[in-house]
Amino acid sequence: MSKHLSIFNWSLKKALETEPDSFIKARVRIIYTILIFSLIKAATVIVIGAAHEQWLQVVRAAVASVIYITLFKVLLSAPSRLKQLAQILLTVGVLIIWTNIFVYAHKVNLISVQFVFMVVLSSFYTLGSVWGIGYSIAGILPVLLFLVFRGNVDLSFSGAKQELASPGYEIIVVLNFVSMVVAHYLFFEAFSVNIAEKEKLNQKLLVSVAEAQELAASKSNFLSTISHELRTPLNSVIGMAELLIDDKPEKRQEENLKVLQFSALDLLSLINNVLDFNKIDSDKVELEATPFCLAEFMQNISAGLRIKAKEKMLDFALEVDPLLDEVNIVSDPTRLSQLIYNLVSNAIKFTDKGGVTIKLEYVSSKPGGVEVLFSVTDTGIGIHPERHDKIFDLFTQAESSTTRKYGGTGLGLAIVKQLLGLFNSEIRLESSPHIGSKFFFTIPFTTTTKVLGVVKPASADRADLSHMKVLIAEDYEFNRLIMKMQLDKLNLTYHIVENGLQAYEACMSGYYDAILMDLHMPELDGYEATKQIRAHADPAKSKMPIIAFTASVNEQQKIFDAGFNDYLYKPINLNDLRDKLEKISRSNKENIIAACAN
Repeated sequence: MSKHLSIFNWSLKKALETEPDSFIKARVRIIYTILIFSLIKAATVIVIGAAHEQWLQVVRAAVASVIYITLFKVLLSAPSRLKQLAQILLTVGVLIIWTNIFVYAHKVNLISVQFVFMVVLSSFYTLGSVWGIGYSIAGILPVLLFLVFRGNVDLSFSGAKQELASPGYEIIVVLNFVSMVVAHYLFFEAFSVNIAEKEKLNQKLLVSVAEAQELAASKSNFLSTISHELRTPLNSVIGMAELLIDDKPEKRQEENLKVLQFSALDLLSLINNVLDFNKIDSDKVELEATPFCLAEFMQNISAGLRIKAKEKMLDFALEVDPLLDEVNIVSDPTRLSQLIYNLVSNAIKFTDKGGVTIKLEYVSSKPGGVEVLFSVTDTGIGIHPERHDKIFDLFTQAESSTTRKYGGTGLGLAIVKQLLGLFNSEIRLESSPHIGSKFFFTIPFTTTTKVLGVVKPASADRADLSHMKVLIAEDYEFNRLIMKMQLDKLNLTYHIVENGLQAYEACMSGYYDAILMDLHMPELDGYEATKQIRAHADPAKSKMPIIAFTASVNEQQKIFDAGFNDYLYKPINLNDLRDKLEKISRSNKENIIAACAN
């Protein structure tokens, strides 16, 4: 920041030290140089003019000298006043042009032309484009007027009565040329220095960006690692609770187990939200393109949410526009489910009486696409208008009292906002305190006539899996124990190994109807083990169905790229596991029938 120096300061170096910017320093040097040369020229005019009794020239030079000395001292003591000094100096230059043409020389001579150039260049260099144009017009105008009314330009030295006598004329011409050269040099030197400084800053910026990216990657890796370490034992707790509840315990024990399961699921949801936010924030999430029936999808995810609402004795309604009943879309069901789940879970949490309504409305359609309006409405505590934007920020809730009463981290709506960005949409809100809230958004979907997937059979018609032989690769002891208990319930044959290397060796020495493979294991992880199995020369081994176990919702594409046939989310749900194995069993039977037919 500029500062004032002592009025007795004569050091240009000290004056320059007050200005950090290289262009400002160049302007100070230019004004300093012009003032030095102007004082020399004024002194020359006084000496030569007095010798030839050109008293008008002497008076003009003396007045100019006083002005130059004053400006010189102000420049060295208060360089921050550079613009005002430049204004005065340029004004003096313009006056010299006018008086030289119309009062002293009575013609446009070489000195007048030089001053025009100096005014034009100096005004742009020191004051910028707007003032530069203004002073350029003021300096060029007397030349144009003289040409219009007098005729021509005479650059020769004719020795008019009030024109500065020789050798003063020649000295002034030389000094003007030198002034212009020096001013150009100083400005373009500053230009070069500025470019060099910008290059250094760009290099520093690149280094900083690289460090920031490395830090972000480290943060992402840390969160991925720690979340995996947290979720592994947590999945065991959830899986064990599910198995114990499925064993039909006493009512008191069942209630305790449901509390345990609910709390573990809540903690797992929090861990997943933190990791998801980090993944989305790092632009590491891409939407899947899976065909499915929208209405059926909404019915399925609403089933669990309806139970949560019922536990609080709230009304729950799902309203789907009849025009959407048969619409099949291509989208990411996992992310869409996450959107709805976060919004509806929030609505249920902050509603103590009344109800929650999910509504899907047909907006418009075009060939190959449909636009759907989703809304989640509740009769809960509502949100003050001034807080409508804030609640979508990370770790933010409507009021501090909300956190104390209802708990939560404030991650849900922040993730909703980010996820909708992936869908090229944005969340909107209508809410009033003590009346309720309505969150709504519009998503354009691609439509399709083909839907992948198999309708789940009723539990009474479950397929017999006792003929199946399954290989399980899982490094965590408690997860192996839970898998064993789950597979025992399915009444099938299984073999359990502890890492990917053992899984590969087991595949090479035997045949399995299906392989259940954890992704993160020692010795050889699930990805590499699967790639090695797929690379085997024997088709009977390389084409064995492999299902991945994953705790992340962001690895689907990587899973399929590695050669897996399907995946199951941790904690493994017994019904989901049965569905996957039944699907493989049906596929195996169809392949056998087809082979026999051929």
